Amino acid sequence: MIHTTDYVLTDEGRVRDLVRAHGWATLVSVTDDGPVASHVPVLLGEDVTLPSGPGAGAGEPAPPAPARPARDAHGLPDRFTVPSAPLTVLSHLGRPDELLHQAGSGREHLLVVEGPYGYVSPGWYGYTPAVPTWNYLAVHLYGTLELLDAEDSYAVMGATVDRYEQPMPEPVRMPDVEGYARRIAPGAVGFRLSVTRWQGKAKLSQDKPRAVAERVVEHLGTDPHYADPALAAAMRAELDRRPDWT
Repeated sequence: MIHTTDYVLTDEGRVRDLVRAHGWATLVSVTDDGPVASHVPVLLGEDVTLPSGPGAGAGEPAPPAPARPARDAHGLPDRFTVPSAPLTVLSHLGRPDELLHQAGSGREHLLVVEGPYGYVSPGWYGYTPAVPTWNYLAVHLYGTLELLDAEDSYAVMGATVDRYEQPMPEPVRMPDVEGYARRIAPGAVGFRLSVTRWQGKAKLSQDKPRAVAERVVEHLGTDPHYADPALAAAMRAELDRRPDWT
């Protein structure tokens, strides 16, 4: 992720909120056959109760944080944060993707969760010369991947359905289609990613004067081609979060 310190996201609560609000992620694994990626819906482990019990991340004390070097191999400052409390993410893969990801290898896996993102035109800045950019929020979650048993996997799928059906006028729940759901459930397997380190960025025009960022927010709310209300709201929240932004 871009190393610019202006954009570093360090608030773990915001990371959890991003996973909750934008639960579509990319799981990346380095395997014996090369990199493998799958696109998956995700839930915070602390929001789901599994038949086997709460598991890591739900009321358990945080393990001691492993020591991290102040500088990496390139001499750059350490870019990663160790969770201050257990942080787990639940999801499921369609079989046989768990084999392609070599889920039992013990290797570190990466889960990328994107928030709102969008194009920012230099014509919105009100000055020249300027070039375009993209604003975005994203977090990279690194950790170990554990496959779940059949009942926990079914519970993860049910919780995922509940999460996205909840706003529908007539929500469809797993018990409503129990027979069918049980028949097809073996075609997927749940997993838990226990996060050992994370990196977040909120690139929201913090390198621009406040007046320029305000104009970007306005255009993101109204532009006929590049309007993005979610990104505009994220920028507005960032402006409100930084009263000293001038």
